[in-house]
Amino acid sequence: MENNHIILESAYNGNAKFYLYLIFAVIFLPLVATFPQILISNSFGQDTSLGYTIWISVIAIIALIAFAIIMFPLKKGLYKGNSDLFIGYFTWGKLIFKQKLGLNKAKAVSILKFKRRERGAYLSVANPEFSTAFSSFEVYALNEKHTQRKILISLRKEINAKRALEFVERNTALKEEIYSPDFS
Repeated sequence: MENNHIILESAYNGNAKFYLYLIFAVIFLPLVATFPQILISNSFGQDTSLGYTIWISVIAIIALIAFAIIMFPLKKGLYKGNSDLFIGYFTWGKLIFKQKLGLNKAKAVSILKFKRRERGAYLSVANPEFSTAFSSFEVYALNEKHTQRKILISLRKEINAKRALEFVERNTALKEEIYSPDFS
């Protein structure tokens, strides 16, 4: 059986990871901090209505832990379903979300390298010059003359971009070409 997906790299950049951890901490830590207080006050019989509060807190904590287990290791890749190509988002090796890639007018595929800059979360407010440079390797679907391009997936590692390109070639009619637009 042929493999119908390829998992490439994390779906989050540095800022997205920071915000995800921050949101999780803001919601989860107060629940964990108040849980022992709710248990102690309920065990001494101070308030009988707290029985429901304990169960709501337990369910909320379990739901947040499940959310963290699913979302923190989220990776992106490519998925082949029937005759369509999708960007797939995977957690623990299982596909949880897919987004269809329209390849209607595409005849070729190519990797383009771009120099990008990323500002750190909250650090750029204090120091606007603070940013980190990185290379972005983007796999594009091209029309016949290479005058129109559609991004398929953007990756930070060149080896992953090459793996993605090979997957696209293997699972579609697109062939790799060197990007050379012809505007004539």
